[in-house]
Amino acid sequence: MEIYAALESLKGLILECDLPRTDLALFGIKCPYCGKSDRIHPLEPPQDLIALLERTQLERYSDLWQRLNPSQGDLGICKFCHNPLGLSLPEGIARTLDSA
Repeated sequence: MEIYAALESLKGLILECDLPRTDLALFGIKCPYCGKSDRIHPLEPPQDLIALLERTQLERYSDLWQRLNPSQGDLGICKFCHNPLGLSLPEGIARTLDSA
């Protein structure tokens, strides 16, 4: 699956499943797409959603998580522009997932 197709699939799944399920904003981390610094939310890793998603949704989410995040870092979403992001929480930065 091409990276952009995977990103669009993840974005659609995030909207479909109303992810993230926890309401936690990471202030001070700037979205590389829209520049907002108060709308970044971390996404839950697949293992944290076992009881919350349907099996097929969880399988798709887990597959996309692995494809877009092979280093097993943190993923997030900008709730303003709805773009999935790679997060480096110790450094306080968000990156695009297509810049591998």
